[in-house]
Amino acid sequence: MKKNPIIILGMHRSGTTLLANVFEDLGIFMGKKKEQNSEPIFFLRINNWLLRQANAFWDNPYNYTFLDEKEREILVEITKKYLKSLRRLEYFGYEKGLKSFFDLDFFWGWKDPRNSFTLDVWYKIFPNAKLVHIYRNPVDVANSLRTREIKRRKRFKLNWKKEVDILYRNKNLGYGNSVRVLNLAEGVKLWKEYTERIFYLEQKYHLNILHIKYEDFLERPLEILNKILPELDIDIEDSKLKEIIKNINPDRKYAFIKNEELVELYNKIKDDELLSKLGYDKIL
Repeated sequence: MKKNPIIILGMHRSGTTLLANVFEDLGIFMGKKKEQNSEPIFFLRINNWLLRQANAFWDNPYNYTFLDEKEREILVEITKKYLKSLRRLEYFGYEKGLKSFFDLDFFWGWKDPRNSFTLDVWYKIFPNAKLVHIYRNPVDVANSLRTREIKRRKRFKLNWKKEVDILYRNKNLGYGNSVRVLNLAEGVKLWKEYTERIFYLEQKYHLNILHIKYEDFLERPLEILNKILPELDIDIEDSKLKEIIKNINPDRKYAFIKNEELVELYNKIKDDELLSKLGYDKIL
C-alpha cells in the first residue's frame, strides 16, 4: 500500500530533532544520509535552494513570502524533477536503492525546520502528506539559538583551518552562522516568523496539520504519541512506545525561568497574541 510522507514542521530548536528521532525509533524511515541535526541532506539541499530563489535563508526567510503563485509553480516542477533524479539515492541509501518517492510501501518522511516556509511547494507535490508541527516557547528557542551560535564561533576560532576547508568544499549544508540570533529579541522575532508562517499556510490551503506543544511532549510523551500516531496510520504497542520515550527528560521544559535575563525578556513579550494563542502567556 502506498505511503505518503510524514513532514515535520517547526522552528529551529523547537524539538523537531527530538520528534524525528522518536519517529525513526518507531520505524519511520527519515532518510539515510543526514547532517548533525537529523535533517536529510537530500531534502535540506532542496529547501536551501528553494529559499535562495528569493534571496532568503533559514535565519532571514521573509523574502520567500514574496514569491507569487506562478513562480511557485515553476519551483514545484523543478523540485519534482529533482525528486526523480539519481540524487535521491542520497535519501534512500544503497540498502533501499533507487526507489520512487511517489510509490513507497513503507512509512517515511523528513524533518527540516525550513519546511515551515517551503510547505507551499511540498503540499503541491505531496497533497496527502501527513504534517506534524512541534512548537516551543520562544524564549527557550531564542536562548538555544544564541547558545549554539556562540559555541559555533568559539569552534571557528579554535579550528579555523577546518572552517576554511568547509568553505572551499561547500560542505556547510546545514546550520550556518547567524549574526541575527546572537540577539535574543531577534531570535524571538525569527520564532514568530516561522510559527506564523505555518498557521498562515494551514489556513490558506486548508491543511490538516497536527500540532504538538514541545513542553507537553516532554511531560506526557506517551499520551501525545497515542493521540497523533493513529492520525499517521501507525499502530504501535504501548510497551514499545514506553521503551522509545524512556529517556525523554521533562526537566528541559521552560528552562528559561532559572535565568533572570530570560525571565525579563519573557515578561516583555508574554502579552503577544501568538504567545496567548499557544498558551505561553501565563507561564510565570
